[in-house]
Amino acid sequence: MTGITGWIGQIYTEGRYPKGIIQRTHKVGDKTFIEKVLPIDSVQEYLSTFPVLEIDYSFYRLLLDEKGKPTQNYHVLRSYRDYLTGKDSVILKVPQVITARRLRRGGAFVKNETYLNPKIFTEQFYKPVVEILGSTLRGSIFEQEYHLKKDRFEADQLAKDLDTFFSKIRKTAATILSSARRPI
Repeated sequence: MTGITGWIGQIYTEGRYPKGIIQRTHKVGDKTFIEKVLPIDSVQEYLSTFPVLEIDYSFYRLLLDEKGKPTQNYHVLRSYRDYLTGKDSVILKVPQVITARRLRRGGAFVKNETYLNPKIFTEQFYKPVVEILGSTLRGSIFEQEYHLKKDRFEADQLAKDLDTFFSKIRKTAATILSSARRPI
C-alpha cells in the first residue's frame, strides 16, 4: 500500500481509488486510530507530482529472512516495481535490525546483535533491493533510532562504526550493483 488518503484532492485524484483504500486500526498506548491507505498503483500518480519515492516500511522488516525466503516486504516491493518506470527514483530505509544499536523487544530496549552487520545488509536487504528495483534505486537511508539524552553516544563513534561498516560492504555492494543494474 502507498499514499495517505489525506492527500486525496491534493496529490491523488478525488474518486480514483474508492475500492482500493484499505483501513487499518493501530493502537498506541491507550489510544486507537484508523489509518487509511491507498493501493500500490497510486504510486504512479505520486511520482507524477514528486521526483522521488521514499519507502519507509522497509525499516521494519528485512526483505529476506534468515533462510533466504522472501518476507512480506519483499512481495510488497515487487508489487511497487510493476508501477515504476526506468525514469522513476526510489529511496528505501535500511531495516532497523541493521541500523539500530538497540531494538524494542517486549516493552524494553535491548542490545541489537545485528547492528551494522554487513552480511545481513548485503544478503537480506541490499541484493534483493537491487534485483527488484534495478535502475530506479537511488539510495538507502540509514535512520538511527531515537536515544534519550542519557543514552546517546558520541557522533565520532557513530562515524567510526559507519566507516567500518561501509568499508566491509563496499566491494560486495559494488559487485551486486554492477551485476543487477538494469532498467525496469
